[in-house]
Amino acid sequence: MDINKPLGAIDRWQQKRKLSSFTFAVFKKYSEDNGGYQAALLTYYGFLSLFPLLLVLVTIIQLWFNNDPLVRHDISTSIKHFFPVLGDQLEHNIHGIRRAGVGLVIGLLFTMYGARGAADAFRYTVDNMWQIPKSKRVGFPRNILHSLAIMGAAAAGFGATAAISGFTADLGHATWVKIAVNVAGAGILVIVIGYAFRIATAGRLRLRYMLLGATIAAIIIQLLLSFGGIIVAHELKNLNSLYGTFAVVLGMLFWIYLMAQVVLLSAEIDTVRHFKLWPRSLTGKYKSEADDVADQLFCLTDKYQPNDTLRKRLRL
Repeated sequence: MDINKPLGAIDRWQQKRKLSSFTFAVFKKYSEDNGGYQAALLTYYGFLSLFPLLLVLVTIIQLWFNNDPLVRHDISTSIKHFFPVLGDQLEHNIHGIRRAGVGLVIGLLFTMYGARGAADAFRYTVDNMWQIPKSKRVGFPRNILHSLAIMGAAAAGFGATAAISGFTADLGHATWVKIAVNVAGAGILVIVIGYAFRIATAGRLRLRYMLLGATIAAIIIQLLLSFGGIIVAHELKNLNSLYGTFAVVLGMLFWIYLMAQVVLLSAEIDTVRHFKLWPRSLTGKYKSEADDVADQLFCLTDKYQPNDTLRKRLRL
């Protein structure tokens, strides 16, 4: 049976419909930009910085707050909010350093190394998605400042969302409180993600270009934070029987990777919309104008001269 004929029919069908063609174009560009690989890289650095960060937080509680149960409860609530189901296991398996000194410094260094690596990977990924020529990207030493700015935005977003989570726990579980807090949390995430997108491209792009993607990412992440416990519980149920203790680690990797993919796919929504990269061909046989523009974008360098079609779309 010749599979090309039905694939061709599906290709023509999806290109004629705006929703299906746009959705396919987003996933195709995500694949062309090696989005899955970049999300895995963000997951690696995020995981690398997470446990040292928790170690430092617990140590600070023990040393500076005399292991205050209220402060410890707030930190625990925040961990459970960001890492559903895994929070209890993390809390019981993360212990602080008894004395401040070399151990605490090492923990801080590992945290900074992982966070800096995640910020660098995020900058590189967003630049690639927007097809910004390498010669126009931020170089050393300014790239360090931009990475620090992204790290600061992430820390501020984490702190603000954690504070809102603790505020909710104090007020109770009324429906209107949950709705209000989720809306507030999503609003904070929109600002944080939008700012991170803009810093990642060295301010070359206007915030309105990336606002839709930041909003979509914030809404999905907020929903995951609210109902993600069901997803993680399902994954852990399958992993526990196979990997035992290592299931917590694998669950953490799964959760961080899921978050990373949400953010990067949302960024691709903006790039496809901005450059009008839809409809795209499924098989390559029925290539559209958007396919030609995408090919030119991937070849874009300082020496490359875009044609008139690309000039109209390239508003960077």
